[in-house]
Amino acid sequence: MAQDDSKADAASLQIDIDETIARLSSKRGVESVTVLTKDGRVIRTTAEQKEGSDGEGLQGRLLSKLIRDAAEIAEQLDSQDELSFLRIRTVKRELMVALDHDYLLVVVQTPQMD
Repeated sequence: MAQDDSKADAASLQIDIDETIARLSSKRGVESVTVLTKDGRVIRTTAEQKEGSDGEGLQGRLLSKLIRDAAEIAEQLDSQDELSFLRIRTVKRELMVALDHDYLLVVVQTPQMD
């Protein structure tokens, strides 16, 4: 019975992830939505992959390292605080990363020019 409950929980989580990705992907300017593990393994992404490249894996690992470094800086600033969201803006794109205990949610979008 417990195994059935865990399968149901996993299915429910998958539906939640799919709904969140679909909702975020429909927003104006959003280029991609990616869910990663804390160690950078891509679970789901809408990003296009270049043929024969390990771009997805490399980007995941680099992003994971960046998050660890940013979290360390936040902790050094205040040991009672922790990183929950990171936003990086370049000239062409904006990366928004929401942190959970086990996962990272990354949205890449084209910044809106006002």
